[in-house]
Amino acid sequence: MLETNQKAPVHINTQAHPVAQHKKRLITLINVAKGSLQLDEAIYRAMLKNATGKDSLRAMNLPELEQALEVFKQKGFKTIASKQGATNNKTAVKRRLSPAAGKSKLASIDKIRAIWITMGHHLVIQDNSESALDAYVRRMTLRSKSEGVDATAWMTEQQAYKVLESLKNWHKRVLIERIIVRGERLKMNEAGTRPANYEVIVAQYEGHDHE
Repeated sequence: MLETNQKAPVHINTQAHPVAQHKKRLITLINVAKGSLQLDEAIYRAMLKNATGKDSLRAMNLPELEQALEVFKQKGFKTIASKQGATNNKTAVKRRLSPAAGKSKLASIDKIRAIWITMGHHLVIQDNSESALDAYVRRMTLRSKSEGVDATAWMTEQQAYKVLESLKNWHKRVLIERIIVRGERLKMNEAGTRPANYEVIVAQYEGHDHE
């Protein structure tokens, strides 16, 4: 019985050490990823929260830290000899990207694609490929009385208008929340009764004057 009591703490300690080291390494990698991706504090905390339900690395257990790191890898962060990174690269190759601006039959479709790509840069969406946009367009057009459209390029002018306004409202709403979290005074319309238009809010979020 005495021998059992003596062995137990030794067994626990030999396992705890590598786990603690791995957690420390993951925390270091996540901090490096934050700097590499040039994320501001609000976006960084939001990404952690969305991935694990926690916005603090210290509060996360090992699986949660691994899950958080995976999110940063999906955003472009690469670690040395990362097998998962290689898998993500293969997945990225399969994604269909949007065509160059000016190639669409409608100007509104070009605007939709531009906003979709920008939303990806702002980390509002995780996938800003044309394939992901097609899926969004399909869902949006199915909500209307007309049949769903399987490709962004196939939308009618009326369908494109509805999708465009939906994206602008979604993007604007998220950016307004982030601007407020940053402690900035939100730009308002001329009457001062509501937030400024979409273009002004985007410019404020990106740190540009838009007068």
